[in-house]
Formats: sequence, structure tokens, C-alpha cells
Amino acid sequence: MKNRDLILMIAAIILFAAVICFVVYIIFFNDRGDSGNFSGQATSTAKESPYKSRLTGLSVEKEEYVSPKIIGIMIDNNPEAYPQSGLNEAAVVYEAPVEGGISRFLAIYPEYANVEKVGPVRSARPYYIDWIQEYGTALYMHCGGSQEGLTEIKVRGIFDANEFFRGSYYWRENLRSAPYNLYTSSEKWQKYFIDYGEAQEYPDWQMWNFGEISTATDTENISSFDIEYIKRFAVGWQYISASGTYQRKLNGETFLDDKNVPISASNIIVQFASVRVIDEIGRRKITSVGEGEARLFRDGLMFRGVWKKETESGRTRFYTREGKEMVLTPGRTWIMVVPEKSVLNVSN
Repeated sequence: MKNRDLILMIAAIILFAAVICFVVYIIFFNDRGDSGNFSGQATSTAKESPYKSRLTGLSVEKEEYVSPKIIGIMIDNNPEAYPQSGLNEAAVVYEAPVEGGISRFLAIYPEYANVEKVGPVRSARPYYIDWIQEYGTALYMHCGGSQEGLTEIKVRGIFDANEFFRGSYYWRENLRSAPYNLYTSSEKWQKYFIDYGEAQEYPDWQMWNFGEISTATDTENISSFDIEYIKRFAVGWQYISASGTYQRKLNGETFLDDKNVPISASNIIVQFASVRVIDEIGRRKITSVGEGEARLFRDGLMFRGVWKKETESGRTRFYTREGKEMVLTPGRTWIMVVPEKSVLNVSN
């Protein structure tokens, strides 16, 4: 009887210890409000790596990860596409309106990234091509496109993988209906680089500035903000001080990915631009070359300023009203391109 009591006591102690370990893990190591798991980012044993990614400003393990080849993937943002895959693994995300005023994403990844699933993949638009060209010879992955978008791809000689002609680098999932069921992965795009990338030249591309906050006088403490692309489609962000990142909201609700993790970013840039409807379908023409108003949100602060882009392939740069280039915090950067008359609602 004593042996049985001893065995039960030991089992109870082991069970209690297991529960304590699980709770500690959830609290301290499973933070769902972080800036994302970027492949190639320095591990805990290599935090003092001398190499910094030009995409994110974060430490990376290898020198070849500093200025990698780039992939840009069109990702749908229609409610029927929810939840999306791969946004929390992107280094940079561009968000801009398409037909109907709902936004669509261009997600930027380094070639070496390890991402199991990205999508749903959707079609090309010409203004996204202006942004993908900012990264030199980047691979542009999409499924068809508007006539103007496809023409620009051909005229500019964009290195692209159109699913219409390169279907083996994508797959469709039976649990969803088309067109919201097309996906790709890092394994697929790495294979594409092997098959078609050797014939390409990869010129250098300009990076943004990452580091400590610049000394700007036109700064406000802002904990959350939102902006409506159209009625009942308000995109917002909430600053999470514990992680130093922003969590995405849609109509006030936390926006989750396919792993049930909140979409997050370290920097949010709101870029005000001229947006006009150009046909009966509702396609947009967005002025991406030129300049306009901009807001940078980082570390719970809002910086007022302007954006400037001199050529189609030139880098969009962001400046404070004092004329100094804005400095981003290392991590994922999310650029929201919105109509210039949009109302930005902020809360401190």
C-alpha cells in the first residue's frame, strides 16, 4: 500500500511540474504579438551577429542574407480569402486598394526564407510593379492580372512567375473554392530560382534606414489608429508595448492568420496617394511616382512627414517634415497606400 501511495505521489509531482513548464512556455516563449519569425534572423546564440538584413534591419546569421534575392507575392484580401497564409513571415508588406476599394497585399520575402504556405495568390496590378521594382530583379509571383498590369510586366521585363503559365510552382487547395485557393511556398520559389534565375542579373537595391528614433519635433504618442478604405472596411493597428509591435485590426476585431496568430508589424507607414477609378470594373490608378503626405508609426509614436519616389524603379523614401529621412525600427514594415483624402483616426 505504501509503494502505491509513493508511486501516486511521484506521478502527481511529475504532472504538476509538467503543467508549470507548459504555463511558463505559454507566458514567456509563445508571444503572439511579436514582429514575426524571419528566416535567417540571428538565433539566441548569435544575437551579436555583425550582419544586418537590408530588408528588416534585424540581425541575420550569414553575410549572404544581408542583401538577398527578393520575392514579391500578390495576396488576396477579400473576406472570402480569410484567413491568409504567410503574412506574418513577410519582411515587408504593401497594401493598396484594387477593384471595389478593398485592399490587396504585395508581400516581400528574402529568397532564403522558409515559409510553408503563402496565399491565396491573386492577380497583378501595375502600381504593385512599381513597388516590386524597388528591389532590383525581384521575382514577382501572381495569378494573371489586369491587362495594364500584364503589359507592364512584359514591357519592363519583370522577372515573374505567372500561375497561368508556371502552374507547377503553385498548388490549389480543395477545401476552398477558386479563386481563393491558390498557394505557393518558399520551396516553390526556390525551385523557380534554380530553374529560371540563373539567366537574371541582380543589381543592388537601396534600403531604408533602421535604428534609433530620430530627433523629430512633430511627433505624437499614439496607441492605436484606423483608416477606412471603404465603408465597413476599416483597417486599424493597436500598439502592443510588451512586444514593441502593432497588431492589425479589421473593423475593430483582431485580424488573425491561418495559424490563429494576430497579424503584426514593427513599423506601419501610411502613404497618402492619388487614387482614381479608371474603368467600369472599378480598377484603380494609383500615383506611386511623385510625392505626398505620409505617417510613420513606430514604438507607440506617430511621425508626420512626406513620401517621395522619383522614378518607377526608384526607392520610395520617407521624410519627416524637418526634411530628415525617417528611421524605422528593425522588424517587419507594413505600408498602407490610401487615397489622399482618407481620414486617419488616431487615439492616444
